[in-house]
Amino acid sequence: MKKRIVITGAAGFTGIHACQHFADKGYEVIGISRSYLSNIKVRSVTCDLLDKEKVNEIFKTYKPDFCLHLAGENSVPRSWDHPASTIEANVLGTLYLLEAIRKAVPSCRTVIVSSALSGTDHPYGVSKKYQEDLVRDWAHLFDLQLMVAKPCNLIGPGRSPGFVSFLANRIIQMEKFEDKSAISISHLENEREFLDVRDAISAYEILMKLGSINMTYEIGSGKMTTLQEVANIFQTQTKEKLTFIETNTAPDKRPHVMNSKLIQELYWQKSYPIEISIKQILSYYKSNS
Repeated sequence: MKKRIVITGAAGFTGIHACQHFADKGYEVIGISRSYLSNIKVRSVTCDLLDKEKVNEIFKTYKPDFCLHLAGENSVPRSWDHPASTIEANVLGTLYLLEAIRKAVPSCRTVIVSSALSGTDHPYGVSKKYQEDLVRDWAHLFDLQLMVAKPCNLIGPGRSPGFVSFLANRIIQMEKFEDKSAISISHLENEREFLDVRDAISAYEILMKLGSINMTYEIGSGKMTTLQEVANIFQTQTKEKLTFIETNTAPDKRPHVMNSKLIQELYWQKSYPIEISIKQILSYYKSNS
């Protein structure tokens, strides 16, 4: 009998990859999003997680074995302009999800995806911190099968708001429209930890099967990469000469590398080198621009 998984935020960058991954693995996938999913072999359910009655109905109807919670607001700039709605989406949306699970299928093994930016530096970080606190408390108080995953910067084929996708799209515009202008960038020596989204999803699947309840798992590549190094990889993939204008006089403070020890102890390892990810990202934009 097929295992059933509910994936929230199914229309997003990670959600689309997750739906495809689990469908290919033979799961029965119920994809929840605010827009209808097409061209993916999943059962599409249109729902805003702030509609708690409909969320309750979904879990009562499908009673999934697993749940991957990806939905929410994920923009730091937007969180400064709309802090309350960011809290609502990431905290209340998660609360209504957990309550639906508690009432309908408390045995459902659920991975809630937080962020490496969880903290108090901006409203988005605060919302993810509150989300993590809520998950820990509900797992403890109601004996729910919950785990938190905290990935680093995810990249891969598809449309995402990150720097790597921005640069890929910019290169396609240069190649198509001969726009040779310099690219504005914060600072070329800024460092980021990048991981292919497909590697992250394989980690989420392992957590759903083998992860310890009420644990937080950091997921990363284990390596910092400068934006200059990213640009250098792209330069090998295009004949266009990439030039940059740095908007900051100095690089930002170095973020810490994610501690992936716990997920590695479950025999997870990444499969996609950054060079392969970037090549496939550029190929995606060439095919979809």
